[in-house]
Amino acid sequence: MKNNNDIFDEFQQSLESLKGNFHVLETDIPVEKQMEYFNFSEGVRKSIDKNAVGSQIGVLNDVSATARERKYAMAYLAVSGDVKAYRALETYSKEHSERDDWMAMALLQAKITLESEFSDQKQVFISTGLGGKGHSLRFFSLFKSNDLKPFSAYQSELIGKEIPFHIHKYGGETEELEIEENYFTVVFLIDLKANIKKMLEEALGECNQYGDFINRSFVVTNMWRYNEKQIQIELHKNE
Repeated sequence: MKNNNDIFDEFQQSLESLKGNFHVLETDIPVEKQMEYFNFSEGVRKSIDKNAVGSQIGVLNDVSATARERKYAMAYLAVSGDVKAYRALETYSKEHSERDDWMAMALLQAKITLESEFSDQKQVFISTGLGGKGHSLRFFSLFKSNDLKPFSAYQSELIGKEIPFHIHKYGGETEELEIEENYFTVVFLIDLKANIKKMLEEALGECNQYGDFINRSFVVTNMWRYNEKQIQIELHKNE
């Protein structure tokens, strides 16, 4: 997502129109892998035998189970709508500290399934590649200097103060701020209904009062973090 008015407006309007109880995946799992999980779990849901919760908990905790069997057990328990199944997933997750994207997806789906069973409120899952926390989404943003001129020490100091200040002003949290020679990147958490466009434009406007040194064209995405190659391509676009 770039600072194109139509894209920002559509994004904001889509979030503002959402009603219900929001669930944000906190782990940064690629969207393709999320879709793989949900397609798999939907197939499990269609053929589920609700009397097999106990046996699938057994498979989950069986050290001799294959990876495929364990993945099936996780998806089965997630869609079963059974409290014992949720507790089994929760316990397994706590006892296995190594990262497991499939388990993270299963645990969130189990929570959503249970809340759907016991609440009349609509459950809304918001999928992004960078994840989030609570009702906040995580974003990566890239800004460059005008004409790719190196930032002065004072300009870098100003960026370091103003960007986190404005993110905090809108109720967000700056997780990372990396200032390089002629660009900087920010990773931040922000409430999913916050006006991101206004927040970032205010921050740039404040910085640019002191020399108009940051380009007004910037990149914001909640899908992935740019690597160095992607950053360089973006920096030299339209040259």
